[in-house]
Amino acid sequence: MNPQELLKGGVPIMKARGRKKNILKNISTLVIVFVLICCSFSALTVTTIATSQKNSNLDTPSYNSGESQESSLGNVILLDENFTDGNMPPTGVNGNWELQQTNPDQTWYIDSTSPHTKPYCGTIHRNQSQDLQDEWLISPSLNFGASDKINMTFSWYTCFYVTVWKHYIEFNISVSTDGGATWTNIWSFDDMDTSIPFTDWSWYNTNYPNNKPIDLSAFAHENDVRIAFQYSSNTTAAAPQQEFSIDDIFVWATGIGNLTCDAGGPYNWYWNMQNKYWPTPGVRFHGSVQNGTALTQLLWDFGDGNATLFPYINYNPIHFYNEIGTFNVTLTAKDTSHTPPWVAISSTTVTLFLTEPPAIDINLQNISLGIKANIINDGQYNATYVNWTINISWGPFQIFKNFDKTVGNGTVENIAAGKTATIRSPLYFFAYGRISIELRAYPENLQGVTRTFNGIKIGPVVIIFPTT
Repeated sequence: MNPQELLKGGVPIMKARGRKKNILKNISTLVIVFVLICCSFSALTVTTIATSQKNSNLDTPSYNSGESQESSLGNVILLDENFTDGNMPPTGVNGNWELQQTNPDQTWYIDSTSPHTKPYCGTIHRNQSQDLQDEWLISPSLNFGASDKINMTFSWYTCFYVTVWKHYIEFNISVSTDGGATWTNIWSFDDMDTSIPFTDWSWYNTNYPNNKPIDLSAFAHENDVRIAFQYSSNTTAAAPQQEFSIDDIFVWATGIGNLTCDAGGPYNWYWNMQNKYWPTPGVRFHGSVQNGTALTQLLWDFGDGNATLFPYINYNPIHFYNEIGTFNVTLTAKDTSHTPPWVAISSTTVTLFLTEPPAIDINLQNISLGIKANIINDGQYNATYVNWTINISWGPFQIFKNFDKTVGNGTVENIAAGKTATIRSPLYFFAYGRISIELRAYPENLQGVTRTFNGIKIGPVVIIFPTT
């Protein structure tokens, strides 16, 4: 906030910005001239008011979306498993899964304690078992025959100490194209970068921290593809921590169908702005889906171990973060009205920071038709969804100062760091003589600002008094 601002009752109050230095002369002459001008612009009134209501931001930069995973061409789902049927091994529309067990007492089971998406996930846990564990959870046979490009993602949940650090447990993914006679390893948890620790017992997407899907295109055009999730352990060290969970397994073929989605962003949020939304505080996300139907489901993975399913009509969720930092966010749209279902995936980032950014600023054009102003973002973060209003009070010697009127309002979707957006009222609005102008601009993610100016209005022309 500007040092000249005060805070009263949570609302910024501005001190006087200065008084006019000169009194306009020959006002009576100007009145005659501008009454004629007023008439000439009367035909524009309806059109201009409509523009203001739609959000007139003439110089607003476009909103830059984050990079999406390869989903722009559309995709179809070849395997979708989130363990919601409550069976182990799972059964579903893609066929029945299989278990290959070495230790039947401590093998894969359905877990409801902390799933990625409710109500269940698949978990394996050593607990007090003293026996070797080599437990395989194998997908049903999948047909890749018509596909050139295939990807897979899944979410995982485990302990850093027993996996990456000590290697007490191993987790591998393998593929078979001959009914399970031979297997090819395509992904291993041993490949995790030990220099990038993760938080214990928190959900992460495939290939943390890059969140890239696993490429299965080497098996394109095969018609009997099985995918195995293998957990193994041969030690009882740190037995209570030897646990691994998986959820939301997606395999999809790229370039089929026309469902697309966009997670929006990248998002930047000043920490304190999360508390603006009460009683549901948090960061607001602005996603979009193209060519979806009423049966489309939206899975938002917020990158902090939390994920939520939404219906098609709700692709703008609010989520509260408990820590600062940068998080990978993924939106997965699944349309089950098609067979096989269509899927689209888009990823972006959200960064939360504690250092208070500079407030955005507003200045007015000295002479304009109607009121024309610039919202200035001099900070290092984009200001998103900036709600703005232009209020006036008017009258000779401010007799009617208590009679306030809103003459313009709208939302600027994005003002990039270092950029400016132009807003304005209709070219003509009812008021005459001296006016006091209050401009408010409040982003959803950064500090907002209120500015006051004095001026005079003659017909459609507004002249702003100089400030000191």
